[in-house]
Amino acid sequence: MERVRLAELCAATSLFTDLGTGQPTEHGLRACLVAMRLADALDLDAAARGEVFYVSLLRFLGCTADAGELAAMAGGDDVRFLAGMAPVAMGSPREEIARMVRLVGSGQRWPRRLRTLARALTDPKGGERLLSAHCEVGARLATEMSLPERVPTALEAAYARWDGRGVPAGLAGDDIPVSIRVSIVARDIELWARETGHDAARQVLAQRRGRAYDPAVIDAALGVGVDRLCDLGGGLWQAVLDREPGAVRWLSGPPLRRAFAALGDYADLKLPERTGHARRVARLASAAAEVAGLDGDEAEDLVRAALVHDVGMVAVPVGVWRGGVRAGDAESELVRLHPHWSARVLGRCVGLGRVALVAGQHHERWDGSGYPFGLIGDQGRVSGLLACAVLFDEIAAIDDPRQTAGAAAELATLADAGALGRRDVHSVLEAAGLEAPRTRNDRPAGLTEREREVLGLLARGLTNRQIASALRVSVKTVGAHIEHIYVKADVRSRAAATLFAMQHDLVG
Repeated sequence: MERVRLAELCAATSLFTDLGTGQPTEHGLRACLVAMRLADALDLDAAARGEVFYVSLLRFLGCTADAGELAAMAGGDDVRFLAGMAPVAMGSPREEIARMVRLVGSGQRWPRRLRTLARALTDPKGGERLLSAHCEVGARLATEMSLPERVPTALEAAYARWDGRGVPAGLAGDDIPVSIRVSIVARDIELWARETGHDAARQVLAQRRGRAYDPAVIDAALGVGVDRLCDLGGGLWQAVLDREPGAVRWLSGPPLRRAFAALGDYADLKLPERTGHARRVARLASAAAEVAGLDGDEAEDLVRAALVHDVGMVAVPVGVWRGGVRAGDAESELVRLHPHWSARVLGRCVGLGRVALVAGQHHERWDGSGYPFGLIGDQGRVSGLLACAVLFDEIAAIDDPRQTAGAAAELATLADAGALGRRDVHSVLEAAGLEAPRTRNDRPAGLTEREREVLGLLARGLTNRQIASALRVSVKTVGAHIEHIYVKADVRSRAAATLFAMQHDLVG
């Protein structure tokens, strides 16, 4: 099984949080490098440097925690709201209120916008509640990703201020983890220098010194110089990996799967109605892999891809997901791109090439009607099973838990039309404990997917022992399948069963 470098997975996660918070790609990488330069200037010890490294990459890991509430307040576009509030997040109350007035209810008609704004401004604990959720969720997800113990603890204070007016309320001064004090300043230096220039960044540092920012960190930043801190050059990905303190950390086996599950949870938090989607798809995909007879590596690739297939969706505003889109609209293109983001970001991690490829194809269809690339034909059993498992859960578990029969019918119809692989559909439905609805040329006599496979091999002249070896099951199991086939097909001999297989195009 492949292993993955923890630093790479965290760097990839920072790219996803860039997408989820409306920042340019690699904003988190740049902030990390600025933070590490500040750690050098402050002469922090090895343990503190390690903490700064991971915290600066993952500080916004909780950004999906309240996406639904933010979207309701921001007229549907939580991503734009987070991006708009970022420059004033550590500013004065006056700055925050002025920015909120501009952003809250954006895009709504004025009467509704005024009501939305009134609710936001008359909820004095609203901001603290939302940021507290960010902190708590980020810390929990970091724990699941096997980060060093001090990192989740620090993330619980991701929005603390030197003067104690941040979140958690009252946490101030040197009681704030140094990694947070450094990461807050580093992120804001990168943001302000990029958006308004180095002079404006220096002015912000001076204004917030001793308020939101640790004076020692500001003095170190000004001592090095904003220009030098932000002169990062190219090759940011490798530059970040080169700054990983201490021995390289690797994830494999169950810890890696837990980290992938955490990323799936991070994505699912975006929409409450999708809660648990990634984990459900992974369970179904795992069972389908067993039905389909995938080998161990293929099955693991399938489960990993199932857990992270939708993480690119964090780039799409909540309002787009909930509002419905029409083909050709800009919103439609955002939706169609989310598998591409999943694949592109995950693919930057060495060892995740296959997982990234499969994750990026979860909405592709054999007939070219899928997205993001409109691929035509069979993309492989692993990709096909994931596409079927994702669609099944989207219909059956998300829209209405009672719609499993409708999901089965939809998958069978798509298989009949050539949009999904027939074997993939049957494997997923069998794994879900369902029989596929009868369609033309499909599952004659009610044969299960496994029975079809057994019959196909039997018709080619394989013995029970050879069939068992091919399907990696016991000879006794093959015998039981053959008995069921004979009953369902109403035959009494191998020759008649072979004729039945030929008549129903089950050979090959």
